[in-house]
Amino acid sequence: MSSQSSILETRDLVKDFGGLRAVDHCSVRIMPGTITGIIGPNGAGKTTLFNLMSGAVSPSGGSIHLDGRRIDGMGMSQTFRLGLVRTFQIPREMQRMTVLENLMLVPGFQTGERVWASWLLPGRVAREEKRIEKQALDILELLSFSHLANEYAGNLSGGQKKLLEFGRTLMSRPKVVLLDEPGAGVNRTLLQDLARNILTASVERGITFVIIEHDMRFVMSMCDPIIVMANGSVIAKGAPLDIQQDPQVMEAYLGRRSSGAA
Repeated sequence: MSSQSSILETRDLVKDFGGLRAVDHCSVRIMPGTITGIIGPNGAGKTTLFNLMSGAVSPSGGSIHLDGRRIDGMGMSQTFRLGLVRTFQIPREMQRMTVLENLMLVPGFQTGERVWASWLLPGRVAREEKRIEKQALDILELLSFSHLANEYAGNLSGGQKKLLEFGRTLMSRPKVVLLDEPGAGVNRTLLQDLARNILTASVERGITFVIIEHDMRFVMSMCDPIIVMANGSVIAKGAPLDIQQDPQVMEAYLGRRSSGAA
């Protein structure tokens, strides 16, 4: 892949819900290894764009490409297997399972999922479970979460659940992660932890991130480039400083007027 090739791209994407056009001829290019932010007011079409990219809903028009392969029309399980993973505003942890067990559930097609395998292939099942457990423990260490490995997920705070969900995405060895408002309901300390983990995963694991977020401090410090949406379309894209200085963006999306001040 050349340095100019996108890893995720939408071309002239459209999504209609009855008479409402939620995404209106939206074209974006996400470059590999970047941390891209998507901002805009409520109703701008950001989450619908994520739903389209991940395969949760099908587009009314246009196309979506992952690593050069067309994926529009695929379901979430298919895009997941291709390395495109998304999180949700509300974490979806298994509350009655431990943090470690939540992580170990993620890798698909485990031998132990077959009822007969435990009887006929006990050694293979044990080796595979040991490998997955080590992977999960490594991720817990990365997240500074090892002390909570045996805690039930349902007992975690909202911010801790966000970190757990982030850990679950890493267990899938993704190419691209779509993070939907990772900062919502997270205190500043845990948000800093999450930011550090995103940067580490981007640099050390080569994962590309696309982040919807309303916390402007988080977006401006983490993301480059930043895409601004309104009414289902992209109205601006650029580096954080360029976005902050764009008069339309400052007034409509950052709560600042073009004349003025912080």
